[in-house]
Amino acid sequence: MKRYLRDRLPKPEIILDNKYLRWMKPWLGHPRLWHMHRGSVSLGIAIGAVTGLIPGPVQILLAILISIPLRANVLAAAAGTFVTNPLTFIPLYMFAFSIGTVVTGEKMSLLAPPDLSFSWTEPWLIVPAMWNWFMSLGPSLLVGLAILAVLLALVGYFGTRIVWRIVVTRLWHRRHLAKRW
Repeated sequence: MKRYLRDRLPKPEIILDNKYLRWMKPWLGHPRLWHMHRGSVSLGIAIGAVTGLIPGPVQILLAILISIPLRANVLAAAAGTFVTNPLTFIPLYMFAFSIGTVVTGEKMSLLAPPDLSFSWTEPWLIVPAMWNWFMSLGPSLLVGLAILAVLLALVGYFGTRIVWRIVVTRLWHRRHLAKRW
């Protein structure tokens, strides 16, 4: 598993030698941020899942900034943010709102997302329209997002550890059987 990922992911030296990222080398140069082991990868996935729920383009940057002091895998944290994408963003937020209404006890019906048909002619109006929609959902959305973030982090962390364990165990058994013959 580790070798498979190591062969396919970009090397830290290549990333840190990029002229735009060179200034971050003192922070991103620590080897634990790039090491592929079960603990750092699963923590990176959990960090990415939590920061992936933050709306806006700062998800990956925030995931990397959080993973630096926690010594989580930076690439896993960045990849974990893709739990939200254009196809899953609205359903996840609707699910968070549903969780929030159950927990807070509010009796609100889910408001329809804003009509973004104007976005092709006036794309600068997308952010205010989405912001107004979020604000209209109230505290139910915030409570639901907090609960969903914890759930996604737990599923990401323990799911990665379980999958990692299964893959390593299968590879070990395969090697063990190969030595017998």
